[in-house]
Amino acid sequence: MHDPDAEVKGMDAFAPNAPPVAPVFFAFRVMVGMGMLMIGLSWLGAWMMRKGAAPPRWLLWTFAAFTFSGWIATLAGWWVTEIGRQPWLVTGVLLTADAAGPVSGAQLGASLTGYILTYGVMLVDYMRVLTHLAGKGSDLEPRPATAMALRTAP
Repeated sequence: MHDPDAEVKGMDAFAPNAPPVAPVFFAFRVMVGMGMLMIGLSWLGAWMMRKGAAPPRWLLWTFAAFTFSGWIATLAGWWVTEIGRQPWLVTGVLLTADAAGPVSGAQLGASLTGYILTYGVMLVDYMRVLTHLAGKGSDLEPRPATAMALRTAP
């Protein structure tokens, strides 16, 4: 089993039972690509707003469009993990009985309910904070008195 001189079989050796490669391939690229886009956008935003400059409107819209990008990257990573582990079960390297844990259906249901409630509360709070912050506006917008003074200046 752990022989360094052993033959390494390719995917075509498991032709009738070949694991799904495309979902793992593309989900990994979505996960990494989304992470790179988030990093790049944050660096671009920091660079554009250096020295207290106001962010351009298109940048704010782009940030808003990326609201759920972390969720997309996490979901793609979950696909990579879960679909990617299946070849071990499909090819007989790992038995299904060995992959299942000693957990009852009630314990699984309680765990799933706990996760759903926790993430549901977090989503509601997240949306509440976003709504609150959006209602506050930006300190970079001119105040009404300043705007009036600019219009009436000679």
